Amino acid sequence: MRYSAPMSLAEIPSRLDDALSSTDRGVIVLAVDGLSSDVAKQSWLSASLSTLSSTVPSTSATALLTALTGVPADVHRVPGTVYRNGSGLVHAINGAPAIPDLPTVLERHGATVLARELDLLEGTWAQALLRGCTRIPAPPRHKLTAQAEDPPLLVANVVADLDKALPDARFLWTYVNVDDHVRAHGYDESVHEAMLRLDAHASRWAAQGWTVVAHSDHGQVPVDPDPALVAAWDEIVREECVIPSGGAGRMRWLYPAEDRTEAVFDRVATTLGSTATVHHAADLGLPQPETGPVVAVAASPRFPIADPSAKFEHGGTSRDEIDVPFAIWK
Repeated sequence: MRYSAPMSLAEIPSRLDDALSSTDRGVIVLAVDGLSSDVAKQSWLSASLSTLSSTVPSTSATALLTALTGVPADVHRVPGTVYRNGSGLVHAINGAPAIPDLPTVLERHGATVLARELDLLEGTWAQALLRGCTRIPAPPRHKLTAQAEDPPLLVANVVADLDKALPDARFLWTYVNVDDHVRAHGYDESVHEAMLRLDAHASRWAAQGWTVVAHSDHGQVPVDPDPALVAAWDEIVREECVIPSGGAGRMRWLYPAEDRTEAVFDRVATTLGSTATVHHAADLGLPQPETGPVVAVAASPRFPIADPSAKFEHGGTSRDEIDVPFAIWK
């Protein structure tokens, strides 16, 4: 059963418009990659907190673009991390997919951004997110990697950079990457501690007259992919598909030969059994031809994700992946 929270990430631009129209001093936005709604409820104790619904699939490539443009995937045409673009596959974050020319809320208000890891990406996805903004240069890659491995250190550095930027800006947006740590370790004590510290600093900025907004793009859940199912998925791709499979984590799709779609649908459903639900892309509202017509959505930790080394993953439609926090400190 597909789960939906009451309001979508597409609401964020209008909410930021409202915040900018009523703030005393300015607006700070903390875009926290990979934070679950439950962890936010346990740690953002000083905020007014609500729940939004992520995109389908629940992955950063799709969700962040929706959060900044206010449009769904069938408009911005980034339906996942790996999808068909022309005659072959493209990796949305590292590649150069064709993305429609869509204004973002950051561009409309002339935001200053601390894009951090996103600032080091050269593909068209990052350009679409950060177009028209004043960028504060990112730290060196090795420092960002070290910070991503230590969430409290990450928050300390984000806060220090924001404090330096505050005197010269009215609208600041920053990327906070807890996703890498959670994928490897889950929502451990260091994530909770980091978010408690972020809450304290958000309260401090609010006391200085700032409106502080924080939101996530997706949550994550534990995974333990079955090697036999990984091998079986790869076999279906080799035997039935015209290009490799695409998707994002716990949602994957196939590009079968034109006359083999229904046969592949049945074969995937039989092979994956109770570990997945299998759908036609149109039934999930996924755009084609970018998305393959046969879509498997994880229903079990044993689902054959593309990265078997991950301990936590996302992309699916479970509550823990789809529910994302939206917080305001005023």
